[in-house]
Amino acid sequence: MKVPRHAAHSPDVIGQTTGLIGFLREVVQSSHQRLRDDRRTRERLWLASLPASVRRPVDRPDGILLTLDHVPQAAPPPLPEVLDGWVSPELCRDADGEDPPLASEGPGTELVRAEDGRQWQEEADDHSVRREDAADVLRAYGPWLARWRRWAERERAERALRELYEQVYHWHQKLTQQDDQLELVLVTGLLTWSDPRGDAVHRHILTHRVETSVDRKTAQLTVG
Repeated sequence: MKVPRHAAHSPDVIGQTTGLIGFLREVVQSSHQRLRDDRRTRERLWLASLPASVRRPVDRPDGILLTLDHVPQAAPPPLPEVLDGWVSPELCRDADGEDPPLASEGPGTELVRAEDGRQWQEEADDHSVRREDAADVLRAYGPWLARWRRWAERERAERALRELYEQVYHWHQKLTQQDDQLELVLVTGLLTWSDPRGDAVHRHILTHRVETSVDRKTAQLTVG
């Protein structure tokens, strides 16, 4: 007995395949309890809370939502050698703190009478001088402090960008390793309700899956 063979584009084959896939989908859905409350163990990023310097998502033909540049952390301006012992290196690294102060006393040189009593010479053996007497220290401190203030302002502005990049890059790594278990979605609208029995509904109305990618050369992170 010969069994009739059908081409892949045959309407009968397409109809039977579509019906089989629909049946399998219903079996899978009915075997799992549908999630109605999405508040458990979810990491979120509110687009309304993006740093001001990040361009807000707009409708684009390529579907790109965000592009985030990697912003490396910069070190504070180095202390001039003449300020060693006058300014705390630890306070220099705190961009949120006040201006690193100049100590009231510090290492330096002092003019003393030479042995002949007619000339002055510098003496610097473990000698401390007062701030008002250290002219070279005062001259170096002002320009350095101006550079430090510019660094601290830039550091505070870029910190939010680094934190955002690190958060999304962390998601990118998790998706790369567990793409069969996790997904990243763009959502809008929220439905909340609870019935008299206490069952809660907390679901976003519209969801759309998004993907991440990283440029190997520039480390730019794209969400689309």
